[in-house]
Amino acid sequence: MDIFTPFRVIRGNVGGLLNCIFISDRKRPAGERRLFVDITETRRQDMHTGVPRVTDSVLAELHGMGLPYTIVEVYARPHFEGFFTVSGSRPVRVVPGDVFFGLDLSKFLTQKNRPFLDRIHRLGVPVYFYVHDLIPIRYPEFCPKNVVRAFSRWLATVSRYTGLIANSRSTRNDFAACLAGKEHRAYNEKILIDFAYPGSSFVARPPRKREEPRGGRTGGGGLSFIAVGAMEKRKGYVQLLGAFDILWGKGLDLRLTIVGPAYYWSGEVEEAVRANSRYGRSLFWRGDYISDGELAALYGESDAYISSSFAEGFGLPVVEAASCGIPLILRDIPVFRELGGEGAFYFSADSEQALASALEEWIARYAEGKVPLPGIKWRSWRNCAEDICRTILPDYTPSVPGGACGRKGAGKAACDVSVIIVNYNTCALLHDCLVSLYEKTEELDFEVIVSDNGSIDDSVDMVRKDFPQVLLLENMANLGFGAANNRALDRASGKYVFYLNSDTLLLNNAVKIFFDYWESHPEEKLGALGCNLEWPDGRLCLSSGASRTGRFGSASDFRRNQRRLCLRSYKVALRHYIFRKPLRPVEDQDPPVEKFVGQVGYVTGADLFLLNDGNARFDEDFFMYYEEVDLEYALWEAGKRACLIDGPRIVHLEGASSSRGRYEVLDQTDFSKIQMTLSAIRFFKKHGLGGPLSLLVTKLYTAALWLNPIIVRDTRRYIGRLLSI
Repeated sequence: MDIFTPFRVIRGNVGGLLNCIFISDRKRPAGERRLFVDITETRRQDMHTGVPRVTDSVLAELHGMGLPYTIVEVYARPHFEGFFTVSGSRPVRVVPGDVFFGLDLSKFLTQKNRPFLDRIHRLGVPVYFYVHDLIPIRYPEFCPKNVVRAFSRWLATVSRYTGLIANSRSTRNDFAACLAGKEHRAYNEKILIDFAYPGSSFVARPPRKREEPRGGRTGGGGLSFIAVGAMEKRKGYVQLLGAFDILWGKGLDLRLTIVGPAYYWSGEVEEAVRANSRYGRSLFWRGDYISDGELAALYGESDAYISSSFAEGFGLPVVEAASCGIPLILRDIPVFRELGGEGAFYFSADSEQALASALEEWIARYAEGKVPLPGIKWRSWRNCAEDICRTILPDYTPSVPGGACGRKGAGKAACDVSVIIVNYNTCALLHDCLVSLYEKTEELDFEVIVSDNGSIDDSVDMVRKDFPQVLLLENMANLGFGAANNRALDRASGKYVFYLNSDTLLLNNAVKIFFDYWESHPEEKLGALGCNLEWPDGRLCLSSGASRTGRFGSASDFRRNQRRLCLRSYKVALRHYIFRKPLRPVEDQDPPVEKFVGQVGYVTGADLFLLNDGNARFDEDFFMYYEEVDLEYALWEAGKRACLIDGPRIVHLEGASSSRGRYEVLDQTDFSKIQMTLSAIRFFKKHGLGGPLSLLVTKLYTAALWLNPIIVRDTRRYIGRLLSI
């Protein structure tokens, strides 16, 4: 900072205000669309490490792909709000149809430009970011404190927009799990989180035969190892050097070459390398810039690539080494398992001695010719750029991959019933549901469509492996219940559609019973069918509602409920903060349910049987809850009715416990309760069931409840969304 810094800040704020006011490009020729690519950090300082290499390579491919977009490289300035073009340094101006893509990793300046990104996003410009890892959040001990703080704010910023593209499935799952949690929950619950593997600039070649001579760094007959990566603590170089010291002490002729730059926080690792007694003889470090050709030559001279990294987002050197045909020695972490598969030697070592023992085992296998050879499928940077474009550009949106329908019948172009199941991290429950569905459903031509909402467990792999006849749709985002069902409905070919929860089990031929009842009662003007659901112990659970307006009979009932919760929460806060009384546990009792057959206000979405026509679509503005209430309310207005029928037997597994322990007021932070409140307000407003003043008062009571000091940290992020309904 110097004496001119305050003037730069003032000028930047004024410039940022002007950027927000004049953000629309009114001089753009009609029909011209632009893809704005953020390369801030690479433009400022190219360290030739993983992130800049990915940025440069993908950007070069985007320029050469002939896209129907003008590629505009942009960057952010420290004291200015907004982005500027690299060519000409002009402020970025947008029109609907443009796309913004944060290809580079700019932790500090991206969050500073949140107002600008919010504005272009509201104007209809999709905003995507390429994400490389979650290491500062998952492993803060490996990162400087300022980086950890900046990364947390960066994550809160990028989770507000259209989507994220990770560099591996493991990284994608890390981000999805993080943004689904309470601490770093995504501002946009429907954010798309896809992944696109980076490419490799090296020419792929078959693995080297055992009889080929080994060059090594210094010649001779010893084994030569290479490790590539910046001199960071998380790379495990200190442990790796300790292991090699043990092996050198045993008289083994080994050479280790480390390739990677040093950062300002790399002092401990760099000192360990330079202070090693073997440095310059059997231990070598290349910390300067090295071209791809030189690096490929080093790979070719080595007998194995070794990575002792404790945490990685992708591991580009692993792919590069594999493309050069040398064996891989990798720490057993998820992303390396994803990349290496069965073509690598894995170790789990928590000490230098353990790592030395693992290396001795590999050396023994190598001498016997039994080490696994790399089998990584080589990809080019063009493949990576194409995968990214399929996600961020409408022109590259791929059609949903087809597949065989799971039908028990003659394989006609259309079937009787399309069973649609939305899944989100319920692998075991989904497996049992599908087993029961195929075992119990008979004498019916049906198909099964699973719409997966970006699960991070083994759901997708399980369906592919155990149920190949199921049509699987991967949404790569938690779209919500209604939107995920709609994606499947677009592919449904059945005369009827049966929306079924993944946490259910069929005890009899329920789908056939629903089908036969509808076919045999054309005079009843049916709109929706359901049955009396059961808990695993045989008790009946909630299967329908008496009111067509959902849980609350009217907007007035809902307003009174929110007022009661608000006043009670502040009484608890007063007792807690003034009189130091601990929060008391409360129980949500499941009320007893009596069996009912006949017309109801609405049928729950756990087992909803409908005619496959225009009335079977959900309103995607409802993220969770009230989707089926809204759909069936429209059916009722069209003169159709919802009914529970006798005969089908379906067990509802989730929530089978009769009581759930919570603490007063804290139970209002439950994500499902927050979403139910938002959906209820949206429902009453959409159908005009409450006057503007009544709904405004309801919002104010809810906002006051969420501002309660006991829970405000978890609920404040939803207040803006509440007031915008």
